[in-house]
Amino acid sequence: MTRVVSHRYKATTNREKTLGAVYTPPRVASALVRWAVRHRDDRVLDPSCGEGVFLAAARTHLADLGNTQPTCVGVDIDREAAAAAGAVCADFFEWASSSLPFDAVVGNPPFIRSHLFAEESRRTAFEQMAEMGLHPSRLMSTWAPFVALSCRILSPTGRLAFVVPEELLHVGYAAELRRFLLSRFRRVFVCMPNGDLFPSVQQAVVLLLCDNESSGSGGLLTMPFADLESGPPYRAKPAPAWEWCSKWTHLFLSENDRKAVAEGFRLLDWRPMSHYGRAEVGVVTGDNSFFIVSESQAAALGHNGFLTPIVTSARDLAGIRLTAADFRQVASEGRPVFLIHIAYPLADLSRPLEEYFSRGKRLGVHLKYKCRIRNPWYAVPSVWPADALLLRQAGEVPKLVHLTKKCASTDTIHRVRWHQPSLGKRHVTGFLNTWSLIACEIMGRSYGGGVLELMPSEANSIPMPPPLQGLDKVFFAVDERVRQREFVAAIELVDALVTPPCVPAKDREQACEILAKLIARRKTRQNGNH
Repeated sequence: MTRVVSHRYKATTNREKTLGAVYTPPRVASALVRWAVRHRDDRVLDPSCGEGVFLAAARTHLADLGNTQPTCVGVDIDREAAAAAGAVCADFFEWASSSLPFDAVVGNPPFIRSHLFAEESRRTAFEQMAEMGLHPSRLMSTWAPFVALSCRILSPTGRLAFVVPEELLHVGYAAELRRFLLSRFRRVFVCMPNGDLFPSVQQAVVLLLCDNESSGSGGLLTMPFADLESGPPYRAKPAPAWEWCSKWTHLFLSENDRKAVAEGFRLLDWRPMSHYGRAEVGVVTGDNSFFIVSESQAAALGHNGFLTPIVTSARDLAGIRLTAADFRQVASEGRPVFLIHIAYPLADLSRPLEEYFSRGKRLGVHLKYKCRIRNPWYAVPSVWPADALLLRQAGEVPKLVHLTKKCASTDTIHRVRWHQPSLGKRHVTGFLNTWSLIACEIMGRSYGGGVLELMPSEANSIPMPPPLQGLDKVFFAVDERVRQREFVAAIELVDALVTPPCVPAKDREQACEILAKLIARRKTRQNGNH
């Protein structure tokens, strides 16, 4: 594990975050090395060696293979760590640009977030990734370029074995890297380690193993850590990604559950949300506390047609519909419910509004990024009433909310416009079914604390049932159950209508169990990945 010196990265109160430190237990290092190093003359590299646990395992394994003078090279930017491990003290990204090929690259690259990524190192890494035909993102944590550049200096027949963050499977900036790995290697293994292997680590991790062996199944595969640790023959199982989901989050499921979900969606043959409408990010004001006001504040400004009703929080959406009564209840609590939406010159505004915007300038609101790139600075763009709202982040289950009371939303809630707004009730009711919710768990991203986040591109890919007429009849019953937080009962009502007879009863039951396991996994995670 790389130890980075403090002057190369921004200071933080959490030293582990600054160092990107996720230390590897010796048994994990040994298992990865035994898989990656096959021949006594293999040249081995650990690009972020830290205390040298992978180097020690490699030397031991090569000695067992009969090599008393092995080539085991470690690189670390921390002078003390490099000296202790007998490694090269260098920035790996600079060092890699002139490196000879290696037969095995093993290790645990640093998990340093993008805002702590030293600019000089980032530039060096990104230049080399671009030479590889990749398009690196500034959102990347350091582990991603470590993986990419390690592939670059790996011999064509070599093996790569890394401990990487679980976000490899799902984060957007790793999408190209996932495609690259499958094109660079014939076999890409993902091993999901047992929770007790990294007991003190807040960042969930997976084991990534890649090679070009011609034997056995190719593509994306998985194996349990027990099989990896027990050594060859390695019993890997194919786990191809699903057509409707480019992420590798289906690996969270067992082989049997993956097959059940894949077969279920094949039988359902549902269309994605984008077939029925489109989810988009909510309104970006630049300063919600200034542009979104309470009912009493709105009254003081005068009601002159410049106020747009707006939803600012998921807690204001109790059911699967938002009525005028619901909106009045939120307003009566003194919460911000009106967006100031106006683009007239200051000279044409009423006296209260002119004074309000003048006060905003004194407070520096006009200097905030989103405001200073607008003309005039107080003209909030892209304001339109939605047909429905979709929670960006959900604690229990994601849900669509039908808007009886037309309003906008802030960017904490996605806006949805249907191609046929008259079918809106059917869409929001049908969305709350077991299969679509499984897709949400697979497509979305989960945070520590059990929150599931769906971005618009992900939401628009969620398979949804057709807008069956019967969904109108249960709309109010489903809404009432959701308001009472009786989610299982609500989902059962919808499932009974949208699950076609071609899906066997046992498959429906298994789907319910799979959804429950995915939600439980999300809620019980104790990691801090983004």
